[in-house]
Amino acid sequence: MYSLKVDGEKIAKARVEEVNASFKELSEVCRNIKGMRVLDALDFLDAVIKGEKPIRFYRHNKKMGHRKELNGQKGRYPKKAAKIVKKLLFSALSNARMKNLGDDLLVILHAAANKKRRYARLQPKGLRRRHDYELSRVEIILKEVETNGHEKH
Repeated sequence: MYSLKVDGEKIAKARVEEVNASFKELSEVCRNIKGMRVLDALDFLDAVIKGEKPIRFYRHNKKMGHRKELNGQKGRYPKKAAKIVKKLLFSALSNARMKNLGDDLLVILHAAANKKRRYARLQPKGLRRRHDYELSRVEIILKEVETNGHEKH
């Protein structure tokens, strides 16, 4: 079940469940690519993975450094989260190709990350320390649009 209900034939979806990554970083990566064309988003995520472009953090940004690439806004380079979202974007793109949708006409309509389960992890011996092992879910919905920016009917 996706968190956004979309009807129509010109959409493609992909979702990954229980991925071992930070929910906060995944949600900020999704927020930054929402509304982009798919090929532009893939280039952007490649640059994030290489450490060339930062992701702007709108929330969860206390004690975070400012980036001159973002004009003084707070940001970071979440490489693990960017790799997960890129892989999911490729999956959604292949689903779109199965539906005969054009690669250059696809726009990211919806991208979101949600918390899933949390497990308690204990250190095996000695001073017992508890660390929570948190799993997340990421979903992406693509929609085909016309070249001039208007949706196809």
